[in-house]
Amino acid sequence: MADPTPSPAGDRLLRVGGVVTLVGIAFTLVAMLPLVVTSIELPSAFWFLSMLTGVGLALILLGLFQASRARRRR
Repeated sequence: MADPTPSPAGDRLLRVGGVVTLVGIAFTLVAMLPLVVTSIELPSAFWFLSMLTGVGLALILLGLFQASRARRRR
């Protein structure tokens, strides 16, 4: 059954941003692995996927901005 109370403004962006940031951090750790273990070669796509960290942080900031604007209106 769905919760009848609406979620606060920006809540969905905060959750999505958190998940995207964690995925980006995981790709960043995998992309850094060849620096430690020199016998591993990874495709350069892992470097581009590690940029999801910044996208996730931007989504979190946007969610915080929306939440603060909604709180100010109340």
